[in-house]
Amino acid sequence: MRGRKWFRVDNEDGINKVGMLSNLRVMTMQTLSSAKVQANFGEAADIAKGGEPVAITQHGRPTLMLVSYKEGAEMLRLRNIARINGYMAERRDHMPADAPILSMDDISDLLRELRA
Repeated sequence: MRGRKWFRVDNEDGINKVGMLSNLRVMTMQTLSSAKVQANFGEAADIAKGGEPVAITQHGRPTLMLVSYKEGAEMLRLRNIARINGYMAERRDHMPADAPILSMDDISDLLRELRA
């Protein structure tokens, strides 16, 4: 991804942190193996509820991320906005030059006609 760089920090206490540098902010997360999460889910949940995402690894590779409900809901909202914006941009690129510009009232009238 443009403008983002990943980094990893191995602390002396054995807790791995993975982070992402972006033009918006530095985001860090703890890394736990799937075996550790299975054995002690409460610890991972407490970390995520505290606002720090948890990267869950399988065979040393990150495969899942555990985040708080609030952060997850915000991520889904932003992803949906990006999808809608992408769809609208694609439609705009394929719109004929002479296509009429419709107001919300025009669109409502057309919908009423279609439903009748």
